[in-house]
Amino acid sequence: MQVRITEDLLEKIRSLGKRERKEIGEAMNRVMSGWGQPHVHAGIGIRRLTRTIYECRVGLDDRLAFVFIATPPELVFFFLGDHDEIQRLIRRK
Repeated sequence: MQVRITEDLLEKIRSLGKRERKEIGEAMNRVMSGWGQPHVHAGIGIRRLTRTIYECRVGLDDRLAFVFIATPPELVFFFLGDHDEIQRLIRRK
């Protein structure tokens, strides 16, 4: 499984504090290690939003949105925001 982080998301992550960057990295690691194990998804906070877009909880407020692309197998992390920002993102797509 390949993992990619978009440039926009990388830029946003780099602007955050060390603690927040660590939490985001831990959330990404949980997604990567638990991906493909549906019973684990709920425990680590993965939730399907659309047919191809998922989110993972980072903390109480932040959510990390990512896309799973089946061919080639790839997880693409592309957005970080709170619940309302994720909902606006979904409506725009």
